[in-house]
Amino acid sequence: MLKIVPTFTPSGASWDHQGKSEISQIFISCSEYRIDFIQFAYVENGKAVLSERIGMQQGCNNLKTITFDYPSEYITRVSGCYESYYYGYNYLCSITFHTNKGRYGPYKPSIGGGHPELDWPDESVIFDELDAIHVKKFDYEVGGEFYGFFGTQRRDGIEVMGFYMKPLQMDNQSEADATTTIVPYARRR
Repeated sequence: MLKIVPTFTPSGASWDHQGKSEISQIFISCSEYRIDFIQFAYVENGKAVLSERIGMQQGCNNLKTITFDYPSEYITRVSGCYESYYYGYNYLCSITFHTNKGRYGPYKPSIGGGHPELDWPDESVIFDELDAIHVKKFDYEVGGEFYGFFGTQRRDGIEVMGFYMKPLQMDNQSEADATTTIVPYARRR
């Protein structure tokens, strides 16, 4: 099992949905500055079961709903970006879910994570009225079987979001018992 995670060290509360790979819907709320929360509807024993709310626990600024063509549609790639503030907090500010049938997103706030500078190279430093913000893009392709999301959250948003992946198996291979964490190489400019 591979665990795909961003390069920075998170400090928020952990959440883990390992093994929850059958997703029928995703609910996303964004504020002016970041993605407030994400919630998943998983299929368990033929019924939709809502996950806990990940990120901001109360309120909703707006809500976007992704409905997959379950069971034939599944996640093949996740991309987006994080903003890291000079005082050490990281937030998920944009996310796109790619499936075998299409693309959903990008979902992002109206300002803050909606910087036009997101078209810059993979890493950028943006100075707004309040903070120096480091923007880091990510693009993770599922090279095997998607096997659930995990991450960390803060009281006002999602800090880190990664996923589990089971590599493709050859007929003569046995499945590894261990989970390997893959941290993408961070390019410095």
